[in-house]
Amino acid sequence: MGKGQMCARIVVLSLSFACCGMARADGDSGGGSGWFSDMDVSFGGFIRPEVALHTTDKENPLNERGNPYNSIAAPRQAYLPPNSGTALLSALGSPIKLPLPLNWNSIPLPNVPLLLTGRDTVQRPVPPANNAFNLHLLRAEVEIGVKFTNDLKLVGRLRAVGDFGHYSDFEGYGPDSRINGGISGGDPALYGGAPNYFQYRVEGDKHPNPLEWAGPNYMVYFPSLFLDYNHGPLNVRLGNQAIAWGQAIFFRVLDVPDGLDLRRHSVLDYAQEEYSDKRVPAPALRLGYQITDGILADGYVQKFQPTVYGNPNTQYNVVPVQFTVHDRYSEGGYEDKLGYGLRMKANFGQWGFQAIAVRRYNPDGVFRWTASGVDKNLPATTSGSTPNLLGTFVNLANVLSGGAGKNLAGTPFEASPGGVYSADEWFHYAAMVRLDGTNGLNAAVNDFMPYTTKVFASPVANYQQAVGELNTFFIAGGGDLRGHIEREYFQETNLGSGVSYVTDGEPGSILDQLIINVEATYTPARVFTAPTLGKNFLHQNDWVSALVLEKYQRFSQDFPATYFVLQYMHRTRDDLFGRSLRGYSGTDTAIPTGETNANYVVFAFQQPFPQDIYRIGFSTLYDPHGGILVQPGLQFKPTGHWSIDGFYTYINDHLSGNPNSNLLGGLGFANEFTLRVGYQF
Repeated sequence: MGKGQMCARIVVLSLSFACCGMARADGDSGGGSGWFSDMDVSFGGFIRPEVALHTTDKENPLNERGNPYNSIAAPRQAYLPPNSGTALLSALGSPIKLPLPLNWNSIPLPNVPLLLTGRDTVQRPVPPANNAFNLHLLRAEVEIGVKFTNDLKLVGRLRAVGDFGHYSDFEGYGPDSRINGGISGGDPALYGGAPNYFQYRVEGDKHPNPLEWAGPNYMVYFPSLFLDYNHGPLNVRLGNQAIAWGQAIFFRVLDVPDGLDLRRHSVLDYAQEEYSDKRVPAPALRLGYQITDGILADGYVQKFQPTVYGNPNTQYNVVPVQFTVHDRYSEGGYEDKLGYGLRMKANFGQWGFQAIAVRRYNPDGVFRWTASGVDKNLPATTSGSTPNLLGTFVNLANVLSGGAGKNLAGTPFEASPGGVYSADEWFHYAAMVRLDGTNGLNAAVNDFMPYTTKVFASPVANYQQAVGELNTFFIAGGGDLRGHIEREYFQETNLGSGVSYVTDGEPGSILDQLIINVEATYTPARVFTAPTLGKNFLHQNDWVSALVLEKYQRFSQDFPATYFVLQYMHRTRDDLFGRSLRGYSGTDTAIPTGETNANYVVFAFQQPFPQDIYRIGFSTLYDPHGGILVQPGLQFKPTGHWSIDGFYTYINDHLSGNPNSNLLGGLGFANEFTLRVGYQF
């Protein structure tokens, strides 16, 4: 059954039950019997504007207008390609190899006035941004519950979000907008102009999320629309739903069924909400059975839906916009894939046990270089008016082999604006996103031969040679080149278990009713993005474990109890965002040395005031490698309908050492104060 058929059948089934229920209720209005004599309808919702005030002078560096090289002049020197002689002879049909010069630093090209740019200094031609706000959303939500019988009900939640983009946004490509025809590769709705805040689009499908309707500035969708049947020990839910198996702040160990939707506020919402509106819903059948009072079986079968990242140039984008992403969710046939899993929970007095077994496609996906598919020659001039002799040379040398544009289309690069302009920029971003700049260049060359060879690209032996090759091709590209990567998904098995214990102590003491919980998951041969973005992904056995201590402690009879939680997480292969630890600890001039494991500590508390008019919250995440996130907050409820929430997010990614060695490196731009004003009805 295809994606559309599955969703349509679920919706039709739900509405059919609803209509049937209303008809029966009307027919039985004069009597007290019938299938739906107990029918009841409940309705509620809220409307809430949200703003996040930018409190730092940094912008998101992964966007065009936050790129630090918009304000930095970077030197470039072009060199004669080492395989230029061989490539020329090959283009003429000769098998003779002429390996001269020896490497990418052998013969620097000179500047020839009005003819050749061999050496220059470049500054990206994009004006820096200066945003006062990172976020201003208007959110509305409506929930309806239709009770047909004591056993059967329909649950629906409709959410609408709007953001009209009053930011210092990237609105085009400035003076370079017409160079070589502008950006040709990628979805024009994502890469062709102003930011698209909400549409999740993949190659071959503009609407991959069921029961979601979105435009550049709005999104309307059903987080929940399912039938709920509960009879005795059996509970069945059929329809669009999210499945939450975990409750930890920041951490997700056993919470594996769903990916996350990061379009609205990334992971920077109020931490103590525990991803409550972040999980991506999907059509699913979920069954729960209470075997005994203390033993529960919970299983599901669910349509696979990926994690949704922010789009290019939106405030919380996580992929550098110099690279075009081709999401293969539809083209790869993943839209029709299913995930399934089983969880067993048991409570015996003070002890609790649980175990999970899940077979799923990892919703985060993995990335690697892909052919651009852009058949476009190198431009005849540079970003100024100087003739581009390097580009013209490559174009002419490829005439007999189909043309430079055809051969470039078989490589991961495109000569278009908004890309990488210098080797300095290339290596800075590689380290920031936990990739290997030198071997990443080699992977882009080796994985796409013979096309890369035909345009004179070749592998390098070290950082200095990589700098020479990169700057040569950026100059030949008319100023810069854009990279192309693809996103794919792999099936995996998640096996997990957990043990909890509630302590007994002196009443009122800190050790009385302390909840101790240990959770761990094991995933054999999990697939990770290689730090080189090479075609061969990493396959590694992965362990994730966490220790959680929870406690309600009352310090005064005048105040409700304070809630405390202390958490520790240990990861063996990746970080909290799913990035391989092998890509950690790179710098602007050195390849990553990697980390052997990742460890995180979380502490949070929440203190309500009398009558719960005020509530203070505090959360912090600490990475011992030098990063910390601190989030204090205050909630005010003046009446039963109104609520005002404010919280400040502070991120420091350079407490010690290299910021690319800790989880939060590169996120310092997200220091912000968030304010929400909600009206509930």
